[in-house]
Amino acid sequence: MDRAVSGGHVRDLVDVRSGDTFDQPRPFGPVTPVRMADGSPPPSQRPRTWEHLTASGRELRPARP
Repeated sequence: MDRAVSGGHVRDLVDVRSGDTFDQPRPFGPVTPVRMADGSPPPSQRPRTWEHLTASGRELRPARP
């Protein structure tokens, strides 16, 4: 099965405003930063809740392959 889609869940996400990428391994689970838009590692790889990221101005959408 594809890593990005599992039973309707898309785990590879991108912030449409910044281009930063994120991973959400489980539906409704924490979201972990993977890489900044420029390819560098994120300053913190601590998982965050979806609510925390949206409150911080993130607009996450499924990443395009």
